[in-house]
This record gives sequence, structure tokens and C-alpha cells, in this order.
Amino acid sequence: MNTIKLYDDKPYNTEFSAEVLRCDGGKIVLDRTLFFPEEGGQTCDTGFIECHGRRFEVEHVSEEDGVIFHRISDAYDQSSDAIKAGDKVTGSIDWKRRFDNMQNHTGEHMFSGIVHSLKGYDNVGFSLTENTCQMDYNGKLTDKEIRDIEEQVNQAIYKAIPVECRYPSEEELKSIDYRSKKELNGAVRIVTIPGIDVCACCAPHVRTTAEVGALKVLSHLNYKGGTRLYIACGNRAYREFVSSFDALTDIGYLFSTGRPDAFGAVKKLISEKQELTGKLVSCQKDELFRQIDEEDGNEIFTEVDDRNILTAAFNHLKETHDGACFIFSKKGDENYTFLAGGEGIDARTLLDQLKSRFTVRGGGSRDMIQGTVSPLQ
Repeated sequence: MNTIKLYDDKPYNTEFSAEVLRCDGGKIVLDRTLFFPEEGGQTCDTGFIECHGRRFEVEHVSEEDGVIFHRISDAYDQSSDAIKAGDKVTGSIDWKRRFDNMQNHTGEHMFSGIVHSLKGYDNVGFSLTENTCQMDYNGKLTDKEIRDIEEQVNQAIYKAIPVECRYPSEEELKSIDYRSKKELNGAVRIVTIPGIDVCACCAPHVRTTAEVGALKVLSHLNYKGGTRLYIACGNRAYREFVSSFDALTDIGYLFSTGRPDAFGAVKKLISEKQELTGKLVSCQKDELFRQIDEEDGNEIFTEVDDRNILTAAFNHLKETHDGACFIFSKKGDENYTFLAGGEGIDARTLLDQLKSRFTVRGGGSRDMIQGTVSPLQ
């Protein structure tokens, strides 16, 4: 016997009564349920089932061949008040979780419907969890296209367009042009948002687009020749706004400016940092070259850790000094990084010499070796 899916017709109900058909080691099968199972890329409902004066937490809900299983904690313990077939129970779903899923799932339909209308792309992947709403499309979307579609979705949200969920007859279904990720058999539930989307879907949805609240694209990337997007709708979008608003306010405070000018202030700081870094690198290089020119020895110790400067300095050391040349750099760490070699010398022999006296990690070629060396204790 298939489970009666109360959430199909009454997605806004939060409590229900049912009869237990069977209990398989903590997996409860009811004759009817409001609990939506994990299906179609969406996480399941959670909540509680009450029986014999005890309240059991519903940890997970799944469906197999039309039968919905409620996995509940400490449900089947062989005690006198354990849930068993024939028991009458009441159930209550976590409404905050349910409505959050409804907002984001309807928002996904709206975005995917507009993508399909404008670009002809299909939604080939969907995942709605407690923290993310992810969609995959089999075509590439530009930054501008994504922003334009986002704007269209939000304009449609403001219009409070009714969202209709129903099972058309087999004959009527043949005449409906709807989106679907796979071939479907049996009764097909169609979710229609007039002028926006028509799609096969088993999940609960909001009554009107207004209840989606808002949709914001959080990020996107190229994925398997198409596009992967992450969105936030409703309360999730609000939380994202608050987080970004607060961060921008704090940045503006640090720079003694308002939110509209915070980005410009950070951009200016980065530019100034890059300019100063360039000057510092130039000074470090000049100082290291001066040290090489003024010292007679072939071993140079420095705190400069810029790889390009060290390589240029090492080449300069080899050109101006005979024999084996070494540059050792130490900054903060106990170990030294080194470059070694010399004109007419196989640098690999120098590595063997270093390893015979110190703890060395490194390698290289005939012309130059490099690595790290630990000083003697």
C-alpha cells in the first residue's frame, strides 16, 4: 500500500494523524504523512511523531516504491510503549525547515524556467540542503546573463504570481510542454508558475512567488561544459544581505567612509600596497647586490625571502665570484632556504657536501641546487 502524501495537497499543514502500518527496526511506515522524503535533490522534512505519550524525533525520511519510511530515534526498543502496527500516532513537521525548502525550491524553478526560456538550457542537476541551493545547467551563462535573469526572477517575485501544483490526467499531460530531468511513469505532478515555468516536481512549493521573498545568486562557475550556480532565497537571502551589509559597514568604519565608498577605499589600499611592495622589492634587490659586491666571501646570508630576488642575486654572485657560491635566506623559520652552484662546478656535488654535515632537503641540476637546510644545534 502506497503512503498517502498529505504534503501534495496541504504543504502548509504542520500536524497530522495517521495509523502505523509497520515498524521495521526504527523505520516507521504510516498510512499517510506530511513528511516529505529526501527526493528530487531536496533534503527531507524532519520533526516528531507522538505515540503512547512519547515523542520520537524523525531523523530522516525516505521513499521506496511509493512507501515512505520515517526513521525515528529510540522508536523500537521492545518496551510496552514501543511503536507497533495498528497504533494511532500524530506527527508534526519542522515548519521552519519546510518553508525554507519551499522558498528555495520555488526560487530554483523560477530561475531555471527563465534560463530555459531565454537560452534553451536544461537544469541537469539540483541539490537543496540545509545550507546550499545548487543548480547545474547544460550551457554557459555569462555574468551579465546571470544578473539579468536574477533581476527577472525578483521582478516576478514582486508580482505574487500564483504557484499551481496538480496531477493532470494522462491525456492532458500529453499536451503540456513541461521541463523534466528524466522520463516519468505513472501520475506526474506538474508545478506551474504562469509565464515563468512549467515543470514536473514532487516537492512542496509556496502559494505565490511573493513568498519566495527574494532570490540572490551567490556564486557561479563553469562546470562540465555548462554552468553551476548557488542561490539563496527568502530568509537565506536575507541572512546573506545582513552578513554582507554588516561586513561592508565594518570595512567603511575602518576607512572612515560610508558603505558606497568602501570598495573604492579597499581598492586604493591594495594599489598603494602593491606600489610599496614594488619599492620594497627594488630596495631589497639593490641592498643584496650591494652586499654581494662589497663582500669577498662566496656565502651570503640574508633575510630576503622573495624567490625572484634570491635567484637574481645568486646569478649575480656567480658572475662576480669564483668557485662555489651559496645564498642562505632565513626569515622567521628555524631553517634556511638556499641556492648554490658555481661556474664550472657540478652543483649536485655541493648538495652531497651539505647533506654530509647538515639536515638538508632539496635538489636541482648541474647548474644550481636549492632547498632547505637546518642549522646545527
